[in-house]
Amino acid sequence: MPGKGSGEIDTQAQAGLLRRLEDGLFRPVDASSLAVFRIGFGLIMLVECWRFWEHGWIARYYIDPELYFTYYGFQWVAPWPGDGMYWHFGLLAVLSLMIMVGLFYRAAIIVFFFAFTYVFLLDQARYLNHFVLVSMIAFLMMLVPASRIWSLDALIARRLRAKPSEVPAWTVWLFVMQFEIMYVFAGIVKVNPDWLRLEPLAMWLARRADAPLVGQLFLEDWVIAIGAYGVILLHIVGAPLLLFKRTRLPVAVVYFVFHLANHLIFRIGIFPWVAMLGTLMFFDPDWPRRLAGRLQRALGRLASSERRVADV
Repeated sequence: MPGKGSGEIDTQAQAGLLRRLEDGLFRPVDASSLAVFRIGFGLIMLVECWRFWEHGWIARYYIDPELYFTYYGFQWVAPWPGDGMYWHFGLLAVLSLMIMVGLFYRAAIIVFFFAFTYVFLLDQARYLNHFVLVSMIAFLMMLVPASRIWSLDALIARRLRAKPSEVPAWTVWLFVMQFEIMYVFAGIVKVNPDWLRLEPLAMWLARRADAPLVGQLFLEDWVIAIGAYGVILLHIVGAPLLLFKRTRLPVAVVYFVFHLANHLIFRIGIFPWVAMLGTLMFFDPDWPRRLAGRLQRALGRLASSERRVADV
């Protein structure tokens, strides 16, 4: 019998690769990590809306100014008249709460995406990288069934029909790749002459020289150099290591320490919390359920020990 031609072999290999890719993307996985991400994202955004109210930022940034530097092509975007911006942030807070508890989730996340992106587009002077990230996350959340479990939607649906507790793997990988790209890009953009000369990090740390215990270290060149070059290494080398099970946990711990340090030293808003939430998506999709099981067993053993001590 004549052998198969190389063209036919290549076609079969490509078809096999596509089948494996399709099986991997649509493989059912536990929905609990996606649910935790939804709850965390809604909570973070609810707190952010409260911060805008508490600090008077709504009036300062979107009502009092007479001039706005709009983005090219979006000159038509303008603040609501009167008290409209207060109502707008009130709506964002309600939507954040609905996302967190998973009530009419799909409608809530769609409206949230457009409402939050509208705020971002109002003024270039208020540009923040993490606001871009929030809009991108909200867009991705429009595409996934993040209320499949641990939500009011799931509670209502359970009364109407059985609903599975699994989601396609691609719904988790969307967020894994979003944060992987974010981390790697954050490292690449720092490979520039200014950052390699330790600026503006040296200037930023100098402003925190009055911090208790560690403040004076922020004036030392070697500390600044470790910070400047360490963050490049963390993002360019560490972020890809999050993709591998063997290195995931230690690298994630380093990232958590890094984000907490950023929060405590620089007070850069919600970004550290969003980033830590995104880092959790690199773990196996069933990690919240396994963690809950371990805590339940530990509490059960503790309760049993207390009963035995009481009996004695």
